[in-house]
Amino acid sequence: MSIRINYDLKSENEILKRLIKDSYILINYDARDCDGCSTSKVLKFTSLDEIYKSMDEAAEWADGSFSYSIPTIHPDGSLELNEEFTGGQWGDLI
Repeated sequence: MSIRINYDLKSENEILKRLIKDSYILINYDARDCDGCSTSKVLKFTSLDEIYKSMDEAAEWADGSFSYSIPTIHPDGSLELNEEFTGGQWGDLI
């Protein structure tokens, strides 16, 4: 059984519009584990199924909170993307 993380029809509609327009979508990913380590990055997907598969896999191995969010499009067409970051208690070891 697959786990679905708060993606409603409005979110799916926005994802599908961007997939049709660009053939891919960039999604912001944020996670924090039980040790206080955090990760922030951008993931690239070419289908809604890929996003759901990634979310299901993250839910299986996550030992803390995580989120997938659709980046905001600025008036100039640029996206509000996460900066790549891994840090926290174990961040220096990665």
